[in-house]
Amino acid sequence: MISKNFTKTHLTYDEQIELLESRGLIISNKALARKKLKHISYYRLSAYFLPFQKEKDIFIHDTRFEEILRFYYFDKELRKIIFNAIETIEVNIRANIVYNLSEQTGAFGYMEKDNLNITYVDYTNLMQTIQRETNRSKEAFVTHFKSKYKSDILPIWMVVELISFSTLSKFFKALKSEQETLTSELDIPPKVLKNWLHIINHIRNICAHHGRLWNKQFAIKALIPKKIHQFKDLKNDKIFILIMILNYMFKHMDTGNEFSEKIKNLLKEYPEIPLEALGFTLDWEERLQ
Repeated sequence: MISKNFTKTHLTYDEQIELLESRGLIISNKALARKKLKHISYYRLSAYFLPFQKEKDIFIHDTRFEEILRFYYFDKELRKIIFNAIETIEVNIRANIVYNLSEQTGAFGYMEKDNLNITYVDYTNLMQTIQRETNRSKEAFVTHFKSKYKSDILPIWMVVELISFSTLSKFFKALKSEQETLTSELDIPPKVLKNWLHIINHIRNICAHHGRLWNKQFAIKALIPKKIHQFKDLKNDKIFILIMILNYMFKHMDTGNEFSEKIKNLLKEYPEIPLEALGFTLDWEERLQ
């Protein structure tokens, strides 16, 4: 049902520029502004207005359109770094699960409820989700397997490559010995790793949909390991906590990814970005060693 109280109407790009100027934003290059509004959209850019407004819809004196673009492009580059880092972690976790689970329970042991730490209802839902996601695949190796073995049930090394990261995270929560293997490697409790995978999946989805990381308070709060001093007193719902989590996992998984250097180089390129809005601490460089 459409709200009768909604009164906003379509504005042309020139009308959008006029609106911004009426609110105090300096737009000296209207051709550039028109181009960016066309390619990015007013609504997406509006998420970056807040640091430049003294009150709603009133820009701080001398605020320029290009300054807001800088915040947008910083967030875009940050999103790329985070998304690529998550991809590396994700591939590592998939490989870890495949190797250890296939060694312990065989190619199809994941189908046995006794090999999982899960209720019957959750087990049924998980297996249905796995089956649904693997059945959607058009990969040549899947078609070949089904043709050769006349079966829709795939071995674990195929399954783990095909299911979504969200399903992988739920699958990991249901595992027994594999949790011990990976949590031992990372030197954190299983409940912390489960939480971290949940957060990583959440941020991954934000990045995949080009969502904002800058100045965002996340709905899912991170569990902070009490015994790891780098995490002490960090905000658990800002992007810096995820940066710390990824950096910690990279170090313990020995992936060779230069993640922390990429973050530091990005911040050098955008020195005007207020780091407290991202959850950074004053000693963030020491923590991110």
